[in-house]
Amino acid sequence: MAAGFPAGPLAPLGPVVIVGGYISAPESYRRLAARLKAPPYSRQVLITPISVGDWLMSGDRDFRPLLDTLAATVRRALELSGATQVHLVGHSAGGRLARAYLGEQPYLGKVYAGHRFVCSLITLGTAHTTQEPWTLQFSSFVEQNYPGAFHPQVRYRSVVGDSMRGRRWGSPAESWAFRSYELVAGRGDLTGDGIVPLQSCYLPGADNLVLRGVRHGPYTSRASWYGAAEAIRHWAEAILEEQEVGT
Repeated sequence: MAAGFPAGPLAPLGPVVIVGGYISAPESYRRLAARLKAPPYSRQVLITPISVGDWLMSGDRDFRPLLDTLAATVRRALELSGATQVHLVGHSAGGRLARAYLGEQPYLGKVYAGHRFVCSLITLGTAHTTQEPWTLQFSSFVEQNYPGAFHPQVRYRSVVGDSMRGRRWGSPAESWAFRSYELVAGRGDLTGDGIVPLQSCYLPGADNLVLRGVRHGPYTSRASWYGAAEAIRHWAEAILEEQEVGT
């Protein structure tokens, strides 16, 4: 900047938009939102208002209503903050929904091209590859059209917890993990966050991060999950490192 001229105003920092997981409710992410609103992150945070009923009504046949809600939430976040881009944080199936929102290929005749409004995408326990029948067509659409960290201008981070090995005849939690891993990856004797195995969360080209001891959902009150304070500090660098540059 030329000497003698005052610095311009700082560009507004990008808000955070949280996209919840399959058959989750926005209320499940209020503590996560509160932690991202507080220092050191100090961001405006919106939770995409997708209800349990919204998830159940959509299904593999048509995810457009959920994508429409996400697009509207991003627009609202930009209006409220004055920023030009947001940080997307997608938990579980919400991460897959976010990847579809970024893309430019028509999904059932509709184009979202959300990459224009997103500076980073952080997925938490998202099965980027999955055999789950309820989302097989949609997940295949995303993988075929937007493989890996597809948009070079978006910073991708895929986070997965390593806290539970699936065992068919183990404890209730281990047996549940076995069945869930088997549904997602075809094998139950894997390790992961208790719902999704590590191998399914690997996203080529992304910053892939494994967090020891972290469980899948906000409902695991006796164990750390992705939204716990000690977990957030490991995956939120993209939010902290956003450049505060003048316009």
